[in-house]
Amino acid sequence: MITVSKKVEYSIVFILFLAHSKGKNMSLTEAAKKLKLPYRFLGQVATNLKTGGIVESREGKNGGYQLIKDWDKKNLYDLLEALGENRAMVTCLGDKGCARVKGCGLKRVWEKMEKSWYLELKKVKLSEI
Repeated sequence: MITVSKKVEYSIVFILFLAHSKGKNMSLTEAAKKLKLPYRFLGQVATNLKTGGIVESREGKNGGYQLIKDWDKKNLYDLLEALGENRAMVTCLGDKGCARVKGCGLKRVWEKMEKSWYLELKKVKLSEI
């Protein structure tokens, strides 16, 4: 079964929170408190989202996080990329490959499934969530 990590789950909750803030900068402290999420973990997620070009941040008295201007053009695949969660479905498709690759009929099946999965993720815009 494919599972959604806490990192992905919390990032979606954080993105929805920022979307409802209507462009206002939101502090991590306020977000963590209102969303009932661990502050430190939310900070890691926010950093990944910033590096991935989904949110931006400002420091100072009125600082905080907000979604980038064209955030609604981003999709679920972009989110997984930003969070480093776009790993191969099975180890034989990963960087290390598989020792049983010769004579294995499953690799093509896994590749087909993974390609379909990624295409579906790219169809779902973050603004649709």
